[in-house]
Amino acid sequence: MVRQRLVADKCAVTDERLGAESVVIGYRAQFRFPTMIHLFTVVARVNHVIEGDLRAFVDEVVALGLERKGRWRGVHSGIIALPVLVTEAADPSATELTQKAYRLNMAGFAVMTQPAIVDVRAGKVWTFRGIRIWGLAYNSLIKKKYEAYLPEPSAAAS
Repeated sequence: MVRQRLVADKCAVTDERLGAESVVIGYRAQFRFPTMIHLFTVVARVNHVIEGDLRAFVDEVVALGLERKGRWRGVHSGIIALPVLVTEAADPSATELTQKAYRLNMAGFAVMTQPAIVDVRAGKVWTFRGIRIWGLAYNSLIKKKYEAYLPEPSAAAS
């Protein structure tokens, strides 16, 4: 379903390998005054999610975005990476990590990320849907993309 939602949002969608995982990558460039945003949504299905695996996946997705569009990063261009793990089981430490604005601790401000976990068994999408202070200008874009790609199950049923 995520693939269909990415296509509906006019993303270029590909099946690729990222590290050891088979992933679906949705890419879209979007102008958000005064900046061109390169948005990468990367979805992988895994058996179980622990905090360390989630952090490693986030790092891989950010590295992918930087590799592909990093030369454009700067005052008028930025990268937003949305790493999504779909699973049957997630450790509480991993889901807790998704409940706050994710910080990359990188110099600069031209790369942002916000991980999500889709727990199929629990019927729950774990991601931060609040307001981030650091990166406030792109907060609404991240929220809109996750609402479109990963609506809460109760919202998707209506």
